[in-house]
Amino acid sequence: MNNNVIDLDDQMLADFRDEANDIVDSIGVHLQNARSKADPAILTSIQREIFNLRYKGKSVNAPLVNLTSHRLADYVTTCRELTEDAIADIQAFIDKIEGLLAGDLSGGGADSAEFVRELPSKRAPDIDPNWLKKTNVEALLVIPQRSMSAILERELAACGYRSSVTQSSFEAIELAVRTRPDFIIVAKTIDELSGVDVANALQAMPKTRSIPTAVLTSDAPNHPSLQDLPCRTAIIRKGPAFGEDLAEALARFNIT
Repeated sequence: MNNNVIDLDDQMLADFRDEANDIVDSIGVHLQNARSKADPAILTSIQREIFNLRYKGKSVNAPLVNLTSHRLADYVTTCRELTEDAIADIQAFIDKIEGLLAGDLSGGGADSAEFVRELPSKRAPDIDPNWLKKTNVEALLVIPQRSMSAILERELAACGYRSSVTQSSFEAIELAVRTRPDFIIVAKTIDELSGVDVANALQAMPKTRSIPTAVLTSDAPNHPSLQDLPCRTAIIRKGPAFGEDLAEALARFNIT
């Protein structure tokens, strides 16, 4: 590789490290303020900083930082207030990111799937977070509608399953490879790629073909738009059949 290209990559990584450390320091200040006063604006500021960190990380080779910031962004998106537990969880994320920034940003051979499973779980109302840790079952939800993903997350949390969410089909494929979830639920309609496309892409790759996958749709199982689904893919219908289809898919894949 051209030395100039290598130098540019190193410089971009160094710049990202500096910028990320500044963002982490800023989030730390916001968390300290949140410990002393209840102010909804603090959560908004923290969310803004975290989304900024995610954006900046996309241009460099820092996979574990990016995975952690994705999980943290997912966490704060569903966070409604900065309770003591939420502050502790966000601080745990930040501590992880600080450690990564101080070391090898390329990952250093770390198992990214095991790494992300050690991160805090999103908190669902009336569900003990320890219940989610006990099963250690992880779902990846590829759902563009936040209201729908919230319903799915609540149902899965009641079963003791952790979940992470992405609205992007392309990011879903990367997350499936890097985090190796126990199962994936993908909406039929997403963005440039459909849920059918994503299911076929996952089935085609040796690293992901064994991951159980279900497509969430309003269509009947025999609808022409679903005819190209891999045969192993389950179908979860929206509406009255949702609960039954979800339970059937989990049982079919032996998710326990």
